Amino acid sequence: MYSRRHFISSVAALAGLPSAVGAAQPNACNEWSGWNAFRDKFIQADGRVIDFSADGQSTSEGQAYALFFALVANDRPTFERLLEWTRSNLAGGDLSSRLMAWKWGQRPDGNWGVMDRNAASDADLWLAYVLFQAARRWHDKSLRAMAELMQARIEKELVVQVAGVGPVLLPGPQGFALKAGGWKLNPSYLPLPVLRGLASEVPSGPWSSLAKTTLTLFESVTPRRLVPDWVAVWPERGFMLDAELGFEGGHEAIRTYLWAGMMSRQDPDRARLLERMKGMAALVDQLLVPPARVDAFSGQAQGNSPAGFSVALLPYLDAVGAKISAERQRLRIVAMGGIPSVYYEQALGLFAQGWIEQRFRFAADGRLDWGMTATCKK
Repeated sequence: MYSRRHFISSVAALAGLPSAVGAAQPNACNEWSGWNAFRDKFIQADGRVIDFSADGQSTSEGQAYALFFALVANDRPTFERLLEWTRSNLAGGDLSSRLMAWKWGQRPDGNWGVMDRNAASDADLWLAYVLFQAARRWHDKSLRAMAELMQARIEKELVVQVAGVGPVLLPGPQGFALKAGGWKLNPSYLPLPVLRGLASEVPSGPWSSLAKTTLTLFESVTPRRLVPDWVAVWPERGFMLDAELGFEGGHEAIRTYLWAGMMSRQDPDRARLLERMKGMAALVDQLLVPPARVDAFSGQAQGNSPAGFSVALLPYLDAVGAKISAERQRLRIVAMGGIPSVYYEQALGLFAQGWIEQRFRFAADGRLDWGMTATCKK
């Protein structure tokens, strides 16, 4: 019988992340070596997360993900450096007054700074969520105040009420309106546990309603039980696949399987969401490896994905009971020499590793439960 314990132990030898993706032994002083290596590789001393595969640029997504990992690791010094760099360089020194600029790097004039002031809503959403959870963990009123102001700004600038649909989250303030009156949306920007967590902290906000419309989104655009990178929403007509946006699901959509796989088993909508994604499990079982791209309309798959896709799918494959496929992905990662030292793949891997090692869990209400990273009293 391929038990859950077997699933966790089967990834213990997984090489290529900053440390092995595997089952840590319960220990209140257990350091997260994977986080330590990620921090040493990708985070400057001043708190900037560097994507070496993109000319040394930084993104709001990278900063938000790293803040999540630092919180899970109970690494407050790094958390503070990450937050200060983010505030100073992506938000003009005040996260309460503006959304984060999504891209920072070396500009054509040779100077370093913001390259694109448009926001990426997933990063702002994750950051507001992380600040709420950090305020809980460290009993810090200033972090909670910052979180409340951030979520209010996200609601004001990024949440749109669509007639006949309800609230939707735009990917950014600019560039996502469609000519005929609809909007372009990114399903991977909508992790249900994060929306649940914001709803728990600010019940008066749009987050509970947004979680409901997000589930409707997934049920409307997955005819082959596969998630696309981009979809459209139209007043009165709802969510749908759009030929002009393309039906491809790849680099963006891979995160949707990761977010769903990490949902609480007590979440009332977990089974419904996983049902809308079961096409990926079928393809992985058929092809033995995750495809690099899928056509969400036809169900066709193309190309072999990088190793980072395999590790990102581990929580999802466990959640849908695809134990043999999960074992194959573990073996694939080892056979490929591990996860490449590329920011995006390493970040996906660190989410999966932290979840597999039970370093964090999302509760049914979205609040973060941290496991084996408690402060060690020496």
